[in-house]
This record gives sequence, C-alpha cells and structure tokens, in this order.
Amino acid sequence: MKNLVVFSLALITLLMSCDKKSNSLSVPSNAKAYTIDSSANTDLVIKAANSMVKYDTTAYKSCYSSDVVFHDNGDSANIHQNVAGIKAFYDKGIVWKLNKIGAIWETIFIEPKKNEVTSYVISYQNYTLTKGNKSIVVRFNVLNNIKDGKMVAEWLRYDRSGINELMK
Repeated sequence: MKNLVVFSLALITLLMSCDKKSNSLSVPSNAKAYTIDSSANTDLVIKAANSMVKYDTTAYKSCYSSDVVFHDNGDSANIHQNVAGIKAFYDKGIVWKLNKIGAIWETIFIEPKKNEVTSYVISYQNYTLTKGNKSIVVRFNVLNNIKDGKMVAEWLRYDRSGINELMK
C-alpha cells in the first residue's frame, strides 16, 4: 500500500511538472494553444454585439483598438467606416435584434503570432433585421483577434443578399 501511495505521488508530481497552468487549466507542455468557452475576451465580443444592436457607439467602439481592421466578407474597413455602416442601417430604419450568440469560444496561443496576438474568439451570431413589416435572419461567422483587452481585427462572413434588399 505504501508503494502505491509513493507511486501515485510521484506520478502526480511528474504530470504536474510537465503541464503549464494557464487560466486555471492544465495545458500540456508541448501544446501550442488551448481553447476555452468563456473568458473576458468572449465577454468583450458579446459586449460589442449587444452595443451594436442598441446603437451605443461609445460602448461599441470601446471594444476595439483605434487601429482595428474589419474584414467584412472580404471588404476592409476601419472603426469609423464600420460605425458609419452601422449608422446607415439605422438611417434606413433597419432595427437589429441579437437573437443569440450560438457557439462562442476563445483559442489562446502560447506563443504570439507575428502580429503579437495570442487570443482569437470565434462566434456564431444570429440576428433579426427588421425594416417596416419585412424581417430577415442573418447568421454571422465572426473571428476576432484580441490583444490587451481590445479587438484588433475582425473577420465577418455572412449572406448579404437579404440585407441588400432591406437597404433599398
């Protein structure tokens, strides 16, 4: 029995010495990244989505770095162009409703990438856009690069066809 206890303690010590502790998780020493489903960064993405539908541009802009680049279905924009695009929806009488953020998770790389970013939040966001008596549901696939508590890049993929009809 004594040998079993000594062996167990030795095994636990060996396993703990091989793992890195990160965000209260044990990450194997050879891991290049790990994924979590909730964090300050996932909360930041949720805050941006909620701020956008409330047209709270101050709160919305506070989620992004001043030099953020938005990649919207292949088109690029800065924060001012992005906010102007959101304003154009409101000027056309289009109301956004965040139905839900389905899957959302953060992947954290142990070593920073070339742009020094280590955190990437991926989310699937579902909105209803309404203008008058017309409504459409739009599903967004969003990838955010986050550095120092701010989003520094955002990639959006979604079907624009219904949105184009509402903007007429």
